[in-house]
Amino acid sequence: MRTVVVVCLVLLLAAACGAETPVGDTAVPPLSERDMTVSALTTAIAASAQPPFDPTALRENLATAVALWNDQAIANYQVTINHRQPTWDTQYITITVENGVVVDTSQTCFPAQNCILREVDPQTMTIEALFETADFVLGLNDPETEMTFNKTYGYPNAVIYEDASWVVNEFKPLEDE
Repeated sequence: MRTVVVVCLVLLLAAACGAETPVGDTAVPPLSERDMTVSALTTAIAASAQPPFDPTALRENLATAVALWNDQAIANYQVTINHRQPTWDTQYITITVENGVVVDTSQTCFPAQNCILREVDPQTMTIEALFETADFVLGLNDPETEMTFNKTYGYPNAVIYEDASWVVNEFKPLEDE
């Protein structure tokens, strides 16, 4: 984005300085200041646009992430997720999982002052459950959907759509006991 702004400023500066275009058979007619401004703004808008919603690519990313997670065979881990739904304060949920089962949980919310803790089933916050959530969200075909996956372990870093979000703040594999 910074590069686009710099290019726009250079173009506007060149127009303001009144640089002349050489005359000849190969010369391009000079642009008016208005045309240069329109061109610069069009370029800036196009460069800042997000790519279109591509559910097929997201499904492929999800499948790749699930395969990576399964290849890791991590049975024991601790994860902290911030979870938001409409009308909720953001819930920070930390779970400890052993062999796919939640064995410990803690929960806070933000903002801490006047925060209302919501009942959240900790089993819905496991990595396996987050993959199921990601699959469900993709089925909604919401063009505002955002999903990213951890490149090392494969777990979802974020599953976000219009009505809710799940964002992994911290992940730590635990030693097998």
